[in-house]
Amino acid sequence: MKYSAVLSLIFAVVGVVLWIEGGPHPRTRMAWLLLVAILIVSALPMLFCWLFCYTATAPIPGTPDRGR
Repeated sequence: MKYSAVLSLIFAVVGVVLWIEGGPHPRTRMAWLLLVAILIVSALPMLFCWLFCYTATAPIPGTPDRGR
């Protein structure tokens, strides 16, 4: 989870810097939508890990512990 958070943060920072430096001037509605898309895509590693990494290892409520 820590690695996906760092990866998402790096993607977000790189995307925002690229958007600020190379984005269209003046900022149009499509330019702002591009920024939102960059931030959503940068959050995907964290979201995928949150959805899939921990659900596979989490115990299912109501099932007996087979390790004992």
